[in-house]
Amino acid sequence: MLSGWKSRESERNKVRLRDTEGFRIRSAALCIKGTGKETLVLLVSGGKDGGKWVIPGGGIEKDECAEEAAHRELMEEAGVRGTILKKIGMFQDDVRKHRTQVFLMEVSEELQTWEENEYGRQRIWMNIVESKEKVKQSHRPMLDALMR
Repeated sequence: MLSGWKSRESERNKVRLRDTEGFRIRSAALCIKGTGKETLVLLVSGGKDGGKWVIPGGGIEKDECAEEAAHRELMEEAGVRGTILKKIGMFQDDVRKHRTQVFLMEVSEELQTWEENEYGRQRIWMNIVESKEKVKQSHRPMLDALMR
């Protein structure tokens, strides 16, 4: 587990926006570089279980659109700026009651230090095959959509 993670996260996420069916509304940034078999995907270390990698993302805040949230979460979790190429889709996690809009992004800048790096969050570029093995189970459908 990342040091300082729980208290910081609970403070930041006091208000969780939900849709009419009670699902938490989220946004995520699926960043790529390279093409074909050389395509790499950006992942960050998971905060709560630490053993899995995740696609950067989180809750959409009040008065924020999904695209803005994807940019904000990407900067907070990975220290990366990017450009949205397209929306990949909406992904539902029935266990955690989340609905996540995922945006394909191209990275324009990678910072050396960033907000969540100070708490131990790491980022890594992995090829798609390896990322499917190491990513959290609920994030695999997002990678599958990228491969279609």
